[in-house]
Amino acid sequence: MKLTEKQLLILTIVIPAIIAVVLACVGFFKFNKNIATLSKEIVEVSKKINEEKDRLNKMVELGERLKKLESERDALQAILPTKEEVSYENFIDTLTRFSREAGVKLTSAISDEGKGGPPSSGGKVFFDRISYALKIQGDFFQVVNYIYLLETYQRFIKVDNFSIRPVGMIAADKPIEYGIDLKITSYVYKPPAN
Repeated sequence: MKLTEKQLLILTIVIPAIIAVVLACVGFFKFNKNIATLSKEIVEVSKKINEEKDRLNKMVELGERLKKLESERDALQAILPTKEEVSYENFIDTLTRFSREAGVKLTSAISDEGKGGPPSSGGKVFFDRISYALKIQGDFFQVVNYIYLLETYQRFIKVDNFSIRPVGMIAADKPIEYGIDLKITSYVYKPPAN
């Protein structure tokens, strides 16, 4: 059987063209479906990336806040004395040095140790309160200088209260000598147990 020119043309051009169109349509639908799936995945991954970026930004902010709080804590700890510094012997040495510098006589120093400090919001005590009752003698300027030395000491010492009274006879040629009763307080930081 001999094929005519038309039949030959149909067999060689039209049928392969139809097959090509069918394959192209199948490929297009399959490709379009892949594009839709990929587009969905891209949107989901982009959403996750944005969520992770937000979390990362929050973590960076929290890290900066933590550094700031640690810095503040360290600065506050630096002004609070250590337990050794406020031990009776060491603290008396410091008070005696101040009395020599100010020119007053330290006649008495009594410790009122460890009544607990101000509570934290959780009710736990993070500070030991250390208090001393002092008695000193000196003229007005010596006493003022002694209190100044206490309050400007590199470590935190608070003068809670004081009372003043003249000591001895008042003489015109000598400055008036005063007896001072001082109540001073400091705190020692107790880090919370982890």
